[in-house]
Amino acid sequence: MKTFLSFLALIFVLIVSCEQDDFPESGDGISITIDDKVVLTSKDIDYYDLSTHFIYLKGTNSFLDDKLTRDSFQMVANGEKIYKGVFHSWVMSSMPFGPAIYTPSLFYGDYVIPIVFGSYIDQNGKRKPSEDPRSDSRILNALRSHGQLHAGLTCEIRSVQFTSGNKVSLELELSNNDSFNYYYLDPEKMGLGLFHYFTNGLSLWSPTQLKSFTSHIEHVQPQPWNSWQMDWLSLIKSHEKKTIRINYTNFDPLIAGQYKLYFMFPGLQHVDKADLVQRNGRIWLGEIDLSQDIQIR
Repeated sequence: MKTFLSFLALIFVLIVSCEQDDFPESGDGISITIDDKVVLTSKDIDYYDLSTHFIYLKGTNSFLDDKLTRDSFQMVANGEKIYKGVFHSWVMSSMPFGPAIYTPSLFYGDYVIPIVFGSYIDQNGKRKPSEDPRSDSRILNALRSHGQLHAGLTCEIRSVQFTSGNKVSLELELSNNDSFNYYYLDPEKMGLGLFHYFTNGLSLWSPTQLKSFTSHIEHVQPQPWNSWQMDWLSLIKSHEKKTIRINYTNFDPLIAGQYKLYFMFPGLQHVDKADLVQRNGRIWLGEIDLSQDIQIR
């Protein structure tokens, strides 16, 4: 009887173990799996930039080129699956919803895995889906325990002023909460045309008029298109804050009402790994999406 009960206990443990959605082979820290196959572990990771959700690698992201069935991937923290994401091709006309990795990687080197969050804005100006699982505390704790979590940059809208003649002044506060110094794209050094090649700039959405309003700036394309220069960049030191002002002179006419303001603060692309770390700091890659409700009277 005792042997039979022990056998039942063993069967129960096996059933529970099979039902648990974990990946013991992935080890501790964070990892990425495809169809339960571990393709990236914490040993492959240099650091994780929280401001962009970019994973910087010690080697390359060669697993993206492997002939695997890779419609989707799983982010795992300490053996526990946290969220599921999709692989999305740049050639597709649709956009992903939720966490996604674009393939092939056109804008960033093979030493980076950018995990984006695809969403859309509904007629009420609400972002869907609203929950972004990339900042789950279990992921951050797993990264922190391996010394791989870096805060990167944050950006806030400090003020926006509308004056006659369709002029808009936008004031941003850029903060470096990281232990790294960073080089960032400086609109004063680049000029607005070149700066807005990397971003669509300021836009306002009216939920009552169901239309978007923006500035009309002639974008200046780098020559060649995938080139960049250190002269475009300014340094923001660790734990430093900087004020960035952008003045638009040809904004769409606006009437009084409630608006949703959007701005994407851009970083560089097409940076070789050998150029990422400069003399006084690292070049910041990626982008930060900002939004704010405003009332125009």
